[in-house]
Amino acid sequence: MSFTSIILFAFAFCLIGLLLIFLLNSRPPKKKTTDHSVPVVPPAPRIYIENAFLLQKIDQRRRITNEYHHTKITDEHFELVFQLANGEHLLLKCSKSSYRDMPFRKNGVLTHCDGRLIRFKTSQENISEGYSVQKL
Repeated sequence: MSFTSIILFAFAFCLIGLLLIFLLNSRPPKKKTTDHSVPVVPPAPRIYIENAFLLQKIDQRRRITNEYHHTKITDEHFELVFQLANGEHLLLKCSKSSYRDMPFRKNGVLTHCDGRLIRFKTSQENISEGYSVQKL
């Protein structure tokens, strides 16, 4: 190799290096965050306690049968329809055990939050879901 080709190679290498440095530093600046920002805390879920009467039980299940005629159930949803003291109807989701244990034709005190049953207490029974309010 001649001396001129070595000089041209070094010059091209330096030019490519400068071009890369320029491209990497020309990105838009990142947004600055302040240390004074107050974290946003979501509001606590509202828990409602009302007198209610059970009107309906609704269960929806999807049954799948394979070629050997074995059936399995998937996507189970259990819902209860209550009539409140003011005449409104309220649809609440619940677990399978609460659905099974819920008595018809009973007045009681209903506790619910965000469309989920927490507790239904009658004079003889106390049906409660198996989760705490923090899990909502």
